[in-house]
Amino acid sequence: MPVTSNKGHILTDSLGHQATIPDNARVVALYGSYAQCWALAGGELVGVTEDAVTERGMVLNENTQLVGSVKEPSLEVIVSLNPDYIIMSADLTQHLQLEESLRQMGIGYGYFRMDTFEDYAQIMSDFCRVNGEEGRISYLVEEVRNNIQQSLSRVPEGDKPDVLLIRAYSTGMKAKRDDNLAGVILKELGCHNIADDDDSMLEDLSMEEIIQQDPDYIFVLTMGNEEKAKEYLTQAAEQNPAWSGLKAVKAGNYIFLPKELFHYKPNERWDESYEYIANILYPERIGN
Repeated sequence: MPVTSNKGHILTDSLGHQATIPDNARVVALYGSYAQCWALAGGELVGVTEDAVTERGMVLNENTQLVGSVKEPSLEVIVSLNPDYIIMSADLTQHLQLEESLRQMGIGYGYFRMDTFEDYAQIMSDFCRVNGEEGRISYLVEEVRNNIQQSLSRVPEGDKPDVLLIRAYSTGMKAKRDDNLAGVILKELGCHNIADDDDSMLEDLSMEEIIQQDPDYIFVLTMGNEEKAKEYLTQAAEQNPAWSGLKAVKAGNYIFLPKELFHYKPNERWDESYEYIANILYPERIGN
């Protein structure tokens, strides 16, 4: 939780770094999801990376400049904006490499990580408090949490459905566990991820392994160009004669997950991500 001092608000990031953010701070966000969080929390931005527009659909005003891409932000442009605070991702090497330069220049910064709803809840609550908008926490966090609980209440007791979560790209596919938000949600909704039983699936997933495991559901996340990722899956898996015999395929449970809810951070739409999968797994059960 941010602490207020006579110089501003002390904000602690996901890595334990602290920075004092003055009122009406000039803030630059180098990750579209966090730019959106800051704006939802009532904050102003003087700079964002291109993904804030191309992936998050943010409409920038004349006072907000683009500072490069998420993986190639321009330090020169960032510094020219005279920022008080830089919001960055704790998961990107390109961002971590900026730390020493920002420290030497005396610019405040924070690294954030958002793999779960509770990560989002912490970040959004802190951003709201720093911006003096505590009232927004009720609908940006608490209402979303309550809706998630509705989805979780639909999970029945008994056997867990077997699922395979695939990350597909133009040249390959890998099984994923709960190191991403889709995997976390599947686990919380009572699924057994077959990749938890076989480490080899994480490196180079083969059609033979899928046939052998024969999961109840196959969920797919695409990376990069979605059409090329689908083309790879068609060639590597779907053209195999055994594909149509898989339980998931026969039952219509071979599903591509929408990027806006499962690849990008869903932010205030986390409850929609849970509901999307709950509706697939337990369509006959309504949350209490």
